[in-house]
Amino acid sequence: MKTRLQTLIALALLIVISACSNDDTPAPPIAGEYTTAEALLQKTGFQGSILIRKGGTDFMRKGFGMADAEAGVANDPSLVYRIGSMTKAFTAMGILNLKRQGLIESFDQPLSDFDDEFPHGDKITLRHLITHYSGLPDYIGVVEEIYRNQNTYFAPEDIYDIIKESAGEDGLLFEPGSAFAYSNSGYLILGLLIEEITDMDYNDYINQNVMTPLGMSQTTIGADDIQGAGFAKGYKSGVEVAPYLMELAFSAGEFESTIPDLEKWGDALMGNSFLSVDEKSEYFAAPYTEDDFFTPGMGWFTIKLGGTLVYNHGGNIDGFTSIIALLPETNSMIIMLSNQENWAPVNEVLEALVVNEF
Repeated sequence: MKTRLQTLIALALLIVISACSNDDTPAPPIAGEYTTAEALLQKTGFQGSILIRKGGTDFMRKGFGMADAEAGVANDPSLVYRIGSMTKAFTAMGILNLKRQGLIESFDQPLSDFDDEFPHGDKITLRHLITHYSGLPDYIGVVEEIYRNQNTYFAPEDIYDIIKESAGEDGLLFEPGSAFAYSNSGYLILGLLIEEITDMDYNDYINQNVMTPLGMSQTTIGADDIQGAGFAKGYKSGVEVAPYLMELAFSAGEFESTIPDLEKWGDALMGNSFLSVDEKSEYFAAPYTEDDFFTPGMGWFTIKLGGTLVYNHGGNIDGFTSIIALLPETNSMIIMLSNQENWAPVNEVLEALVVNEF
């Protein structure tokens, strides 16, 4: 007789796996000429908090719109926001730290070294998982559909079984290493790998090795139901979102943070003490010399915009959209934390800010 999980896996395999975003429709080009950063944010309907820092000086640190419309609380950079897939950079740092500690031999170790029963695991390396070159389909669409329609709880281990079953039954999207396809599945596997190797909870390991050393006291797993002072509530099309099972995102997107904490994170990564020169080249990946082409690093994408080198990664999760961009050549950064789900212009706004302000 099939177990309940086996039945759910069978159902999941009948559903076409979607991309990580809930809305893959590209944003329309921003109309009109650029005037000021504030005018751009107002025009594009930004709701949330933003930091634009040029070198060591704030150009803008400000909230826009409401953090809690019902209570009349305005957005403010001190508030906590869900950051979605920006979590991936912390997961990647966890894997880098395993290598530092000698707990993994190489980023090019195959997945089969850790689970010899994983389908095609001898071809999929840790580097493939980190850089989205694994060929594994994304699990988010499958799991979210079952969760919402059947109110079914999934632990990360359950999701791992779904990914594994899918890889065995349906195969991979492509030969590992041959193409890029953004996949939350790889990062969920990396989080579980951190737990397996260290015998620690994923969040505890990241907190011990990243958050605590950097003094990031407000960056942790987000609550399913956002309550209390100090937190921005999430909205979709102007309506407050319902509670969301954050564990579905796990090491691919379950963290929450603040502008000040993420500024510490950015400063650490652009500095010379947290990462060595060799680690930076692995973590961020060498940039293309031509504008507008990106290359995936470890939880970051490297791109040149208008000739400016940018390390960036965004996030989109129930009620929230986010992005962080580091400009290492000038020790500058842009962080946008929006409490509006699927805020479509996020990438276009980032590009406009980089090109016009830097």
